[in-house]
Amino acid sequence: MNITSLLITLAGIIFIVALYIISRISQSKLPKNTATRIPNIKDENGERFTSVLDDIPARDGSTPVPDMTVNEETAQDNQADTQTDQQEEDDDEAQAATHTPANDDKEDAASKQRQHILFITPRNEEGLDGSLVQKVLQKNGLVLGDMDIYHYFPVMDSNQDDEKYSLFRVANGMAPWTLKPEDLLGKKLAGLSVVIITPTKINDSEAISLFISLSERICKQLGGVLKNQQQQLFTASDKKDLIYLYK
Repeated sequence: MNITSLLITLAGIIFIVALYIISRISQSKLPKNTATRIPNIKDENGERFTSVLDDIPARDGSTPVPDMTVNEETAQDNQADTQTDQQEEDDDEAQAATHTPANDDKEDAASKQRQHILFITPRNEEGLDGSLVQKVLQKNGLVLGDMDIYHYFPVMDSNQDDEKYSLFRVANGMAPWTLKPEDLLGKKLAGLSVVIITPTKINDSEAISLFISLSERICKQLGGVLKNQQQQLFTASDKKDLIYLYK
């Protein structure tokens, strides 16, 4: 009787140990919950793309940089601001009589390079159908090209460069960040990033209107949701403000 009880107890201990080992092995196979950052994918102007994920929001249309780089940039900006404060004050006084906030926005858009981003996200957690993404992008005239992302090449005037000019691009919203067939067929995507940089080689007003309208069309055909670069719903007001910058 004592031997039987001992054997039963021993078997129970072995069973518990086996369950523990199996649970540890199962946990080791689960995907790691690690923070990821969009890789250093840049266009021909050196501008980086940004992620569709909420944990990596766009910063003025560009990918957030590592904290140390942010600190270095902040320090440089502060030093530059200190050196130019007096000059800026003089400029402000000289231009105050002629400048308005609306005019400043227009002049800012026309005078320096700016990156605008629209996100196409799924309506549910299942994601965008990768196979459908490929068909829709190709149907709307986008071509897989440099950096393994899709590009929109407008018809250029005969007096302009003969080389193909990528007016705007569509990138994957998460790893592996590319849109090659093997990244799409039979896969689900967290979203897409549609990126344009101004000034463009065509009329900027026409470029922005085309950028918005094509993004809206692609989003509708994918059954997705169009968001601004703050990853909020792209509203009629957002659309109006963006178009107004380039009128």
